Amino acid sequence: MREDAPEQSARDNALAKARTGAADVAEGMVIGADTVVACDGHILGKPADQSEARQMLLLLEGREHRVITAMAGILVPSGRTSLRVSTSRVRMRRLTPDERERYLANPEYLDKAGAYAVQGLAASFIERTDGPLDTIIGFTMRDFYALCAELNVDVGR
Repeated sequence: MREDAPEQSARDNALAKARTGAADVAEGMVIGADTVVACDGHILGKPADQSEARQMLLLLEGREHRVITAMAGILVPSGRTSLRVSTSRVRMRRLTPDERERYLANPEYLDKAGAYAVQGLAASFIERTDGPLDTIIGFTMRDFYALCAELNVDVGR
């Protein structure tokens, strides 16, 4: 895997989401966001099922990984586009088999890159983070405001 492959994947996905949304809007700014987890040469998106989620957690446990959130903004109808990428590092502790299975018994992991939500039940799994917490959550406010500024959209702050 190329070093920048996770960032490129998140960028491509965020832009595709923004373009899809922009097709249904007559005027305004449309945001697309995407989060991926990168660890040991793997790009982890959302798990398809519990088995895949278990494999993701086993890969992440006891090690550091990167969480990348990309945001794309498209101004409609002009089509002006802006893109931002943010990265945070996360270290997840080792889980006991019982902890892992209890977590997977809850549907929280289903819609989360890397099969965990740092702001949810998995918060206790995290030993440390380095970088914006909202990047790990999946919507980086700093980048949102930067997109608005770049596209000259007043958000009234």
